[in-house]
Amino acid sequence: RMTSAMKNARYVADFLADHPKVKRVHYLGFLREDDPQFEIYQRQCLSPGSTFAFEIHGGEPEAFRALNSLRLIRLAVSLGGTESLMEHPGTMTHSDVPAERQVEMGITPGLLRLSVGLEHPDDLIADLSQALEVV
Repeated sequence: RMTSAMKNARYVADFLADHPKVKRVHYLGFLREDDPQFEIYQRQCLSPGSTFAFEIHGGEPEAFRALNSLRLIRLAVSLGGTESLMEHPGTMTHSDVPAERQVEMGITPGLLRLSVGLEHPDDLIADLSQALEVV
């Protein structure tokens, strides 16, 4: 299960990295050797996993428009199941963290966190593509 989800995540991360409405993808598989976190990743991980975050251009309104347009991927705060799930950390898992601290932590208004499940990656990409169209 984890191997399938991890492979699916790579396809989805690649799609998002090339999407014009996505500002940045925070995916361990994209770490470069000169990144200070690369050595830790190499030492502690066997793969990049299936959960990562990405930032869309704009802010919270654009993030909510994308979330509200999803058809296959479900909105949830408990990530890591067999189904793909997404959340908005700034208003969900980290809502009790003051806004200034969120910025220090890298939690921007346009940040979304995605846990890729076992669905076919083409279906996930299609869902994300149509959701990003409304942003």
